[in-house]
Amino acid sequence: MSEERMKILKMIEEGIISAEEGAELLKASSEFEEHRNSERRKYGILDFLDDAYEKIKNVDLDFSFGEYVEFDHTISLDQAPITDLDLLITNGSLDIKTWEEDYVKADFGVKVYQVNTKEQARQRFLEDGEFTLSGGLLRLASPSKQVKTDVSLTVPSQSYEFVKAYLANGHMELASLRSNHFHLKTANGKVALNKIKGDSCQVETGHGAISVVESDLETCKAETVHGEITLEGNYGKSEASAISGLVTVDHSGSRAYSGFYKTTTGHVQVTLPQEKRVNGVLRSHLGSIECPLENKTILKQQKEFMNKIEEFEAFPEHEDSFHIEAEAKTGSVTIKANRK
Repeated sequence: MSEERMKILKMIEEGIISAEEGAELLKASSEFEEHRNSERRKYGILDFLDDAYEKIKNVDLDFSFGEYVEFDHTISLDQAPITDLDLLITNGSLDIKTWEEDYVKADFGVKVYQVNTKEQARQRFLEDGEFTLSGGLLRLASPSKQVKTDVSLTVPSQSYEFVKAYLANGHMELASLRSNHFHLKTANGKVALNKIKGDSCQVETGHGAISVVESDLETCKAETVHGEITLEGNYGKSEASAISGLVTVDHSGSRAYSGFYKTTTGHVQVTLPQEKRVNGVLRSHLGSIECPLENKTILKQQKEFMNKIEEFEAFPEHEDSFHIEAEAKTGSVTIKANRK
């Protein structure tokens, strides 16, 4: 784990995380190494610690190249059918919103390193990047680390088939977007999704918070190494895993049928969906388990200092069911009924 620990120390040194946050990650790193060969549960997000530290190992944090030339640029594409979005930004952020127009517009805030003039900077940006619409595929790419590109992308308000976005160093925000499938990933930055709708949504970040709020999805999966995860909305199957960060889930609507939530050094707080028969398994090593539900039946309970488990059923009067599994290694697990 030495390489991963060096990455964490570099994040502390460069001010990306605080010393306290770094200590939590280092502690989680040691705990992971100690327990990596122990029993692993089938949790929906399998072997999430392996995946999380692979993300740390692969993050390139050195995007500083000295002096730069800065300018703004706008590109509009003629109206044409769009089914899929494929977006790649190596250095920069992404903001996607919709409008009632029938064409696409992208506003770029650009910083180009290792050039001397604005003309050289603009030429480098146009040569290295791509912004095209062909065969129903909208493609945006800024692959160069020497070109920092903050993109505000405005697309027609319609339903898409697939929205895929990858950022290496920057935050991502999506609002009021409809797509059958979302696959969103950033190695270093927060992800904020608001009022999105579709069948499936997979969100990953190595360092940063994830929020998916006021959204309607059949499946929603969120993973981060360091940062909070907030899921608020109508989700059929929801999954959330973090190493260092609070996991908060607030169910609304009637879709929910299962939820799998896990954190190492944070807490898990879940507000259950309404009018559902609930069965679940809750675990905590060093924290507490709080589950004050009416009509609850405890099927199994273990209160050892390093191993707390509660299996339960509640609200048997309802026909539709919701299954929950929640675990916090050093933090607490809190489950409460939805009183809205």
